[in-house]
Amino acid sequence: MKDQTEKTGISVIIPVYNAEKYIERCINSVVAQTYNNWEMIVINDGSTDNTENIIREKAKADNRIQIYSQNNQGAGIARNNGISKATGEYIVFLDADDYVNKEYFSLLMEKNEDVVFIDAKKLDEKTRAITLEKMSRYKAKEKDDIIRYQMIGTMPWGGLEKSSKT
Repeated sequence: MKDQTEKTGISVIIPVYNAEKYIERCINSVVAQTYNNWEMIVINDGSTDNTENIIREKAKADNRIQIYSQNNQGAGIARNNGISKATGEYIVFLDADDYVNKEYFSLLMEKNEDVVFIDAKKLDEKTRAITLEKMSRYKAKEKDDIIRYQMIGTMPWGGLEKSSKT
């Protein structure tokens, strides 16, 4: 268990809506990280399926997982609500159908950057690559623009952001 004086390294924010098919894999990929100084903030955005029950079961097994519920308001508002609850030095946004390699957080923490974007593979249900999302195309953008794109949902995938709560 984390010492109370130790600051959380990464706050993982996951907005979810009717994601019962995917959310367990997403959560499991975070729990399996080799870098362990993280908290997960799952914002249930009014799911009407079994999503919330799945998350609650996962939260019982790992006290780093927090779940909050809201009426359906969309992913942007859910992310903002997650940010308001985050205590980490960095924020990672994941979508409920994302999953990450077990070294993902370790590699991100090696960077000394305010914002990090990683090219991502989109996979079909049999985990075959179908597209490569080139997040590196945003590298020339200003940090404030990148954050705005992410928050309003015009950017197709998450990233790592240095929290302003440091």
